[in-house]
Amino acid sequence: MIKKQTEKIKGIKKYKLEGYMTVEASFIIPLVFICFIIIILYTFFLYNHLVVYQSCYLSALRGSQLKNATNDAVKTCVDTQAAKLLEGQIYQYQIDHDSDVSMMSISVTARSYITNLISGYGLYKDKELSSERKVSINRIDPVDYIRNAERF
Repeated sequence: MIKKQTEKIKGIKKYKLEGYMTVEASFIIPLVFICFIIIILYTFFLYNHLVVYQSCYLSALRGSQLKNATNDAVKTCVDTQAAKLLEGQIYQYQIDHDSDVSMMSISVTARSYITNLISGYGLYKDKELSSERKVSINRIDPVDYIRNAERF
């Protein structure tokens, strides 16, 4: 801030302060604050996506490790594991998950919907903010695979 001495009265110095910094700060400080808020919200968004992906992967992996189980039993196991893993770990999202089990692979799909980060402010009333993660794992027992490979 540039200070200019304007006059001297009885030993007291009076300064004239220029006010351009006040005007500039009134624009800059809110922009910096909004940038920090956007970065924080993005980290929540990224955390949620990573948790959903990890939960899908772990539930599919645990289901693929079941030996000699029917497809319905594996599907029940995968659904319960996904529900347990996603419970209480997601910040302001709603999660729907679905699993598809066949003899060769297990697929877990999770869809997340934002409940009140942006839509709570009324910015996206007609649009829906959502994302989808899908994980597929082959349902092959590694020990049996190696034993069968050694036979040939």
